[in-house]
Amino acid sequence: MKNTRVTITYQILIFGLVLLVACNRSTNDSNHIEIETGSFTDPRDGKIYKTVKIRDQWIMAENLAYKPETGNFWTYDNNDSNIAIYGYLYDWETAMNIAPKGWHLPSRVEWNNVQKALGAKRYTWYYLKMMYPKLVVGGSSGLNMLLGGMRTCEGEFKYLNERARFWTSTTSRSDIEQAVYGLDHINNDDFLSRINAPYVFNNGQFRGSCSGFSVRLFKD
Repeated sequence: MKNTRVTITYQILIFGLVLLVACNRSTNDSNHIEIETGSFTDPRDGKIYKTVKIRDQWIMAENLAYKPETGNFWTYDNNDSNIAIYGYLYDWETAMNIAPKGWHLPSRVEWNNVQKALGAKRYTWYYLKMMYPKLVVGGSSGLNMLLGGMRTCEGEFKYLNERARFWTSTTSRSDIEQAVYGLDHINNDDFLSRINAPYVFNNGQFRGSCSGFSVRLFKD
């Protein structure tokens, strides 16, 4: 009986060690991101953007800072010195038509695919929290996503260094709301608030015709 107990205990110990190694390997695999960096020169104004390749998708690693001839766009706080760092804030229609040839405004599905490539196996709070440090400036993804704030329809500029909103090409079934990719870094005591996490949601609070959000372009 004693030998049987020892054998069972030994088997449980071995199983536990194997499981621990497997978990660590899985974590390391999800944290290891093979990326390729490059650059793109916008032929319209000669501006050079850093780019990063995640899996098979090239993405601009800087906010778009192209000044179009038509459309609605703003600099944060109407201060041109913010353009070099944060780029412009565009309304949705302008964002949809501003990409240079060979690039496009990504869909919500494309943003979700980026998160999956970076280790977000499911769209859950646990995995989204894991994504945040990878996406922001200095993160392992190389995207260096800035918390560039936003412009409301009332003309108010808000949330610089606290939140970011990036337009997507996806609309809701009613074609009234646009899907937005967002990052939040808010220090408060509200347990239900999305703190230090990226997520995709429909733009119900801010209207696409007058809201100003940032733009990151994906290569075709």
